[in-house]
Amino acid sequence: MNLTRRTAVLWAIAAGAVILGSGAQTWIQASGLAGVPDATVTTTGNQAAAVVPAMALVGMASGVALSMARRIGRVVTSVLLVLAGVATGWSAVNATLRPADAARAQVSAATGTTADAAAYALTFWPWVTLAAGVLLAACGIAVLVAGRGWRENRRYDTRATGAGAPATAATAARTGAGDGTGPGAAGPVDEIDAWDELTRGEDPT
Repeated sequence: MNLTRRTAVLWAIAAGAVILGSGAQTWIQASGLAGVPDATVTTTGNQAAAVVPAMALVGMASGVALSMARRIGRVVTSVLLVLAGVATGWSAVNATLRPADAARAQVSAATGTTADAAAYALTFWPWVTLAAGVLLAACGIAVLVAGRGWRENRRYDTRATGAGAPATAATAARTGAGDGTGPGAAGPVDEIDAWDELTRGEDPT
């Protein structure tokens, strides 16, 4: 699988943003309320499933972390993406299967009783959230599989040069980084890798 770091970062952030946005929309419309039969109460995704906005933020933060994470960090971040996606998807499905439970707090606040509404109508937003949750989990799995071929990001690794100084041409020659034979040459070069090398004074080409 040819997945670049930049693509994975954008994928995770986009999926998290969709979850965050769809969670703020109306998921459930309750009608036929006890004492106020003509009224309609709406419940947003964040109200129906409190975990949704939290998982959206986890997904977006994990996407940002992927831009600088090294091997162990990528594994941890990938697992977080999978867990956040699964939790999001399950919350969306649970709300659609049990709308009375998901909207109970809002219905009770409107009626002043614990009685359920006579009817519950679902919008399409829970399904959008479910799809975004699946994409978030898929991103985590893809990073686990394809991330092993990424070049190591040494931008924040002070050990690589002793005191955090840019690598010299002599160092590059000793490690083979300049001719594509060294350990740093493994894996595809994407925009993030190229930028890291430019900040160290190296030629990514």
